[in-house]
Amino acid sequence: METEDYISMFWSAQDMGIQALMLYLTVSSGYLIVAYLAGDKLTNSQAFFVSTLFFVFAIYALWGVTQYWASGDQARLALEASGALEEIELNYVGISPVVIALPMGLLGIIGSLKFMWDVRHSNAP
Repeated sequence: METEDYISMFWSAQDMGIQALMLYLTVSSGYLIVAYLAGDKLTNSQAFFVSTLFFVFAIYALWGVTQYWASGDQARLALEASGALEEIELNYVGISPVVIALPMGLLGIIGSLKFMWDVRHSNAP
C-alpha cells in the first residue's frame, strides 16, 4: 500500500469511529429520556424490552467505535513503521482513542441502566 492509502484509511477510520460514537450518544440519550419521562410508568416487560434494545444497540455502537478507531491506529502504526509520519502530521496525541472510549462507553451503559433502575424503584409518587 502507498502512504496515501494509509492516510486515507486512517482518516476514514477516524470519521467512521466518530459516526459510531454519535450513534452511541444518540441511543444513550434516547434511553435516558425514556427512563426519565416514562420509566416509572413502564411495566416490567416494557422496561425489560426497552433496556434490552438499549443495551444491544449501545454495545453495537461501542463495538463500531472500537473497531474503527483500532483500524485507524493500525494504519497509523503502518505509517510510523514506514517512516512517513516524519513527513506528515496526523495530530496523534500518543494514545489510541479506544483506550479511553471503550471504558467510558461501558461506564455510560452501566450508568444508564442504573438510572432506569433508580427511576423505576424510587418511592416518589
